[in-house]
Amino acid sequence: MNPPIRLVVADDHVLVRQGIRAFLDTCVDLVIVGEAEDAAAAAALCARERPDVALVDLVMPGGGIAATRAIRAESPATQVILITSFEDAPQILAGLEAGALSCLLKDIDAEGLAAAIRKAARGEAVLHPRVAGFLLEALRRDDTTDRALAALSQREREVLTLIAEGLSNQDIGARLAISEKTVKTHVSNILAKLDVADRTQAAVYAWKSGLKQRAAATAKS
Repeated sequence: MNPPIRLVVADDHVLVRQGIRAFLDTCVDLVIVGEAEDAAAAAALCARERPDVALVDLVMPGGGIAATRAIRAESPATQVILITSFEDAPQILAGLEAGALSCLLKDIDAEGLAAAIRKAARGEAVLHPRVAGFLLEALRRDDTTDRALAALSQREREVLTLIAEGLSNQDIGARLAISEKTVKTHVSNILAKLDVADRTQAAVYAWKSGLKQRAAATAKS
């Protein structure tokens, strides 16, 4: 059996932390190694415990964005999942750009939360469907391109577009009729050329650059 996924929960509301713990304590593969109620405490806790995943409230003392940035600096192997009650696209986008892997709304069910944590431990991003929807609307107005995007090959652009749709490497391979190994190579090249840390930031880049929107428009034409 694999060792359990180690978690830190950072939220200034005791009831929220208690609710998360009450459910996660029933999952044998997930263990909470500490709790924090503000950004500074969350960063210090992650620096000490080096958890696999940190659940971070976007709106808490010190700010979830600052907490995310500090956690990623102090414990780079820790994947951050932002959790929030507010559909605030600019704040969520800033959190993702600060290094968060995923973002969930607090109305997510317990099974969905556990699944997102397990995926985060594997480096797989999860965006709540409503988060993805309003991020799209917030970013739809930004239709800029730059040298980094221009440096991508046509195939890399296709892969990036599918990353922005949330597809896994396996699904991208099936969609493009290429091997999963080839997809991984393309993903590595994309991250390097765009100078981003992970798939989530690459997806954000695709939306901000207008690549995803243009691909959708082309598909419809």
